[in-house]
Amino acid sequence: MDRQTIVARLREFLETEFPNQGVELNEDTDLLREWFVDSLGIIETVLFIEKAFAVNVSRADINGANFKSIATLSAYIAARLAS
Repeated sequence: MDRQTIVARLREFLETEFPNQGVELNEDTDLLREWFVDSLGIIETVLFIEKAFAVNVSRADINGANFKSIATLSAYIAARLAS
């Protein structure tokens, strides 16, 4: 799966599940500071990633570096798919 497809699927999921009026969601939007309402949003995103991309997300991978933006999440997913 190419990176642009991953980005599109992530964006669609985030905009549908966590609509955030007043903030434009792009690849660099800070998800932790500008988008998620609470930690439940992160858990729901992990579940989406595991189901949509067949990627097992370990606890150690749930961190600010991987979940900072769509860009970092898509890079994480692409790396996991490649391994």
